[in-house]
Amino acid sequence: MAAHAGEKAQQTGDFYCAHCSGKVHVTQGDTIPLCPNGHETFETRRNEPGNKT
Repeated sequence: MAAHAGEKAQQTGDFYCAHCSGKVHVTQGDTIPLCPNGHETFETRRNEPGNKT
């Protein structure tokens, strides 16, 4: 499920941009920022506490 800049993060993790693979780290409950290149859509989330992916 895609996440978008401006939404609240449901879990802590590294969000990877759907357009350029830019990475942002977000803590649960924080607002998801734009990727480093200004894109808004994130397709992949990794490094969530408790998950092995």
